[in-house]
Amino acid sequence: MVRVLLINPPIKTQMTGVLFTAMCEPLGLLYMAAVLEQRGIEVGVIDGIGEGLKHEDLENRIAEFSPDVVGIACMMTETYPDSAEMARIARRAAPKAKIILGGHNASFVADKIIENLPEADYVVVGEGEYTFLELVRSISNKSDIGRVKGVMYRNNGKATFTGVKEPVQNLDELPFPAKHLLPQNARYGHFWYGRYRVALKNLSGMITSRGCPFGCTFCSCTTFSGRKIRARSPENVVKEMEYLVNERGVKQIFIVDDNFTAFPKRVTEICRLIKERNIDVNWFCEGRVDTASEEMYKAMAKAGCWLIFLGLESGSQRVLDYYKKKTTVEKGRQAVALAQKAGIDVVGSFIVGAPIEVEEDYQKTLDFIKHADMDMVSISSLKVLPGTELWRRFEESGAIKPSDWDKYFEIFDVFDGHSKEKIRRWMTTAENGFYHRPSYIVKEMGRLFGRHRKLISYVVRNLF
Repeated sequence: MVRVLLINPPIKTQMTGVLFTAMCEPLGLLYMAAVLEQRGIEVGVIDGIGEGLKHEDLENRIAEFSPDVVGIACMMTETYPDSAEMARIARRAAPKAKIILGGHNASFVADKIIENLPEADYVVVGEGEYTFLELVRSISNKSDIGRVKGVMYRNNGKATFTGVKEPVQNLDELPFPAKHLLPQNARYGHFWYGRYRVALKNLSGMITSRGCPFGCTFCSCTTFSGRKIRARSPENVVKEMEYLVNERGVKQIFIVDDNFTAFPKRVTEICRLIKERNIDVNWFCEGRVDTASEEMYKAMAKAGCWLIFLGLESGSQRVLDYYKKKTTVEKGRQAVALAQKAGIDVVGSFIVGAPIEVEEDYQKTLDFIKHADMDMVSISSLKVLPGTELWRRFEESGAIKPSDWDKYFEIFDVFDGHSKEKIRRWMTTAENGFYHRPSYIVKEMGRLFGRHRKLISYVVRNLF
């Protein structure tokens, strides 16, 4: 019987901006593990991040498991060196094993990985549950890999793609992620957000939908998961919540969907079922501002939602249009106000450094940050990542070369119009402009001394 080991590599790469790496379990790997288990295949999981491991800790773990197949997550450009190093470690620890990389970043540079990383035998391109299963079966049966759709492999020394694999349309058919395969010492809910280190106990992640129809220029979600949103049914979502709370003792759930609030009626139904079944859990999510409504936010708050991340990006409509956000600054203001009215904390995410952005645009963002009633902000520089429209534009201009496939670029690395010093100054000024406001300080003091949230919000609105 084939033995499969799935690895989320430890991260030793220097990271910048928002870091969610230890926020929740490696859900992609755990979905694949669940599908493998469902088919009777022996599988193990190592989460180098959640277990707090170092690269050197992994060689013995891999050798002890003695895998026939090793799957390695490669999710982000800036962590590709960690995935590559893990492949080299796996090759030393299990010389005869087939090594497979997959994930967002690996999918966009699959041919380059095959051409430049000899330790990698295959790359799974796109969502991996069924592609990985079929690839493992093909390896076990020694059948033609070329018949498995969604795989990049080495054929006579050249990177060869077997063709696009259609993603899973009915997400309800997938088993819940195999979180029971994680060791008890794995810890989640610890991450840096801006200048703050956040720690949430007994946290678990969930994916309730995949895909994004919007195609923002800086985001690769559409390229990876497609423009069609595929959503799990409310019943299926709440059933997993019940499992996490009742069977695994989870107290906090992070819904990691790119577009959880895309279908307000679905969200409202999920919330109704949570209340109906008396599921005692706090949860938080990400959402777009153009789907905000008082009814939906109130339902979310009553069902345990206490925090929402809103991708506001900029206070300049000109910049939002450049990013192809398909929304407005005013809708952003309204979404923040509606969430606060419902009793949901707001983290506003902003990006500085659009190629068209000038001081006037930045000042509009700064004004938004200072006056919107948010609880926390994240200010990051514009990243230029594989799989995005921005990456393609800079490739076409010659600013990004074919040999740069494994490089991590911030905007000032590829665009002469913004210096690193200016972007860092914009980021620092914006953060200080938010966190040093008297209204913010009063609000946080109220939290510290346990005063009622609504009373503090009233004082803030009426005194400042």
